[in-house]
Amino acid sequence: MRPRHGRLGWAVAATTAGVLLLGAGAYGLVGPSAAATPSSSSPRATLDTPASQSPSASASPQLSASPLSPTPSASASTRASAGCTVAGGTAGCPAGPPVAAAAGKKWKLSFSEEFTGSDYDHSKLTPCFDWNTGECTSTFNNGREHYQPSQVVVSNGTAKLIAAPLSPPYATSACQNGLCTYKAGLLSTARPRADNGSAYLYRFTYGYVEARIKFPATRGFFTAFWMLPTNTSYDYRSEIDILELLGDDPTTMFMTYHYAGRDQSHAVNTGKHNNGACSVKDYSKSFVRMGLDWQPGHIAWYIDGKKCGQFTDAAQIESGPMQIILHMMVDNNWQQRWNVGLTDPTLTRRLEVDYLRVYQQVPK
Repeated sequence: MRPRHGRLGWAVAATTAGVLLLGAGAYGLVGPSAAATPSSSSPRATLDTPASQSPSASASPQLSASPLSPTPSASASTRASAGCTVAGGTAGCPAGPPVAAAAGKKWKLSFSEEFTGSDYDHSKLTPCFDWNTGECTSTFNNGREHYQPSQVVVSNGTAKLIAAPLSPPYATSACQNGLCTYKAGLLSTARPRADNGSAYLYRFTYGYVEARIKFPATRGFFTAFWMLPTNTSYDYRSEIDILELLGDDPTTMFMTYHYAGRDQSHAVNTGKHNNGACSVKDYSKSFVRMGLDWQPGHIAWYIDGKKCGQFTDAAQIESGPMQIILHMMVDNNWQQRWNVGLTDPTLTRRLEVDYLRVYQQVPK
């Protein structure tokens, strides 16, 4: 993970305990650094682009900002249920991953949140980052958003992660000009609190992760679906970005693995308007399934069941448990550098999530 123009400064995230230092370096949504210690509680986050990823002069035209309007809420796939333990092996279960299990094994549904009620399952998901100490958590990379539990709304079979103007602004040096002017929604399997000994809500090693989402194609809004190691000292030696999506360009689905202390990266995309082996089209028109197959010998990215690309250096693949994070950012450093930042600070947008599932391989 090497920055295009060197390190790009620092951002901070406020908590009730004080300030968490967050770095800005190379491409990716990177959390706390290896240099952080439990006593300093200093997560580092980076959001930048590699040299091969730069905005093109022929970038697709900006889509007009659509209003916050109803979107399809019912899943096109079968809902998982409490009794659904083996993908495709029980009546009413989801079909399972688009990749076959290894010889002698089968896929088991080990985590599922289907958002079928009036709230998400708080024993499975939290609305804050891993370093929350009481007031939830704010942006990194100099964005505009402060995350609030109220911005996660569940209805009609989906979770809505809503980014909306915040008045009065939330004061923290994490945000642009020291003020978070947006409130936003986030869901993760992290610890609910970093200061009370609470455990990670869900941690896993190897499996197929998939979310069915609908994101806004609006300049200044940014969708992030990613994973970090579960490490209470914030020693995040790797990171898997299942999806990073700049709202002004709903055709480019950035998919990246950061490893070797997050100083090296493998990107599926070779630039804008390129999704590896997957199609380049406007993915914001409907729900899209973003999947990742993480195994000892490979990490592979999928869009709507089609394999887009993979990383196969087994010696560099993360082998410890990870957590899942899904959220929307507003006007971060990456967007500002590419001159695709927020132009209308009155807009409200939402990221809609139909389900979040993890399958793992078990003996037949």
